[in-house]
Amino acid sequence: MAIDYRGFRVTVDAKADATDTQWLCRAVLEGVDAQVATAKLPCVELAIPKLKIDVLMALSIVEQNAKQAVDEWWCARQPEMA
Repeated sequence: MAIDYRGFRVTVDAKADATDTQWLCRAVLEGVDAQVATAKLPCVELAIPKLKIDVLMALSIVEQNAKQAVDEWWCARQPEMA
């Protein structure tokens, strides 16, 4: 699943771990707009127990964490962007 958020493309993926007890979720953030094309943000990775949370909720959690990382980057760079 991929969304565009503040000039970044956030691509979220989840898969089961080797023991089939956790969701291994990952969000990759890449700049797609000209203002943020050179930005390098780290991936967001979480391991979430399958017994407590279904896959859609796990994807949502990782997506929200990725959006928060973009917001923090954006606020830190705002004076440069103006």
